[in-house]
Amino acid sequence: MPSPVDHEARRRHTALIAADLIANGGLEQATVRKVSAAAGYSTAVVSHYFADKRELLLLAYRAAAEETQRRFDAARASDRRDLIGALETFLPQGDEGVRSWRVYFAFWSVTANDPELAAEQTWWLANARRIISEAIRDRYGARDDLNACAQSLLIMLQGMAVQTVFDQQQWMPQDQRAFLERQIGLILGEDAAPDPVRDVVGGL
Repeated sequence: MPSPVDHEARRRHTALIAADLIANGGLEQATVRKVSAAAGYSTAVVSHYFADKRELLLLAYRAAAEETQRRFDAARASDRRDLIGALETFLPQGDEGVRSWRVYFAFWSVTANDPELAAEQTWWLANARRIISEAIRDRYGARDDLNACAQSLLIMLQGMAVQTVFDQQQWMPQDQRAFLERQIGLILGEDAAPDPVRDVVGGL
């Protein structure tokens, strides 16, 4: 007797395949035919899970954003006081991180004229500010300018990601981390800059 099909898992897998195609070749690559071939499904199977190409694009964007959220949640679960480690998950480090940003870039050209895609992007930006605020609070405590600091850090991360994707040799992971450490000190105040000795002593 054949095993039951996990339709939601297959739908997520197909959305990630579409995200891969978009990351490597732009939105025009995410056709039902190309996604079906890359996923190893028939076009009928893919068409069953997505009403049209537009829904496929929307869920490809969401799949990339959810991958970033998953990395962030894993970093937070490992150490809720490690703000730098949490923020690094937003950056284009590793294949998944680079793929996510290439997908975001591909969608920037169409969201201005597509209210639904724009709303999806707006929701994820608000979510990013919220979880960054939580990470700041867990590391340095509550502060009156928490939301403003989270917004500044998010803008900084976006700017660094743009430069990194297009000039990865200039922005190796260690360069990204060093820049991130400096910006945390500038945005949150010098007292918030990482201090390895203080952190080691505090953990004893």
